[in-house]
Amino acid sequence: MTKGLAVSTSDQHAAQHLIIKGQSRLLEDVQAIEDLDRARDLFDMIEDQQRMMQLVQSTSEGEGVKVYLGAENDVFTHAGWSMMVAPYKNADNNIIGALGVIGPTRLNYGRIIPILDYTSRVLTRLIG
Repeated sequence: MTKGLAVSTSDQHAAQHLIIKGQSRLLEDVQAIEDLDRARDLFDMIEDQQRMMQLVQSTSEGEGVKVYLGAENDVFTHAGWSMMVAPYKNADNNIIGALGVIGPTRLNYGRIIPILDYTSRVLTRLIG
């Protein structure tokens, strides 16, 4: 994904890796200094690999796309931003990575969630 956040991990027996792309696109929506401060906080969180791995691991609870809406949850606590994460699995049905998108809470969820879900399912089929 080139327009959002891509998160990927390897299987549990090898080292975990995190791939992040498209952070600069988050700044396209910044309209005020307050928004810029919130964007800086968000970038700090994105750079915290341990916290991002926690987000990826949280996708194991349930199926499909997980949606985090701003400060309404304990994992992704950035007011004004939302995050959607969809896991992909290996042949043993173990989560080996996840794809995600971060943006303002007014994102077009009806468009993004099906794309994330479809892409994670395709990756699962290709890897499995």
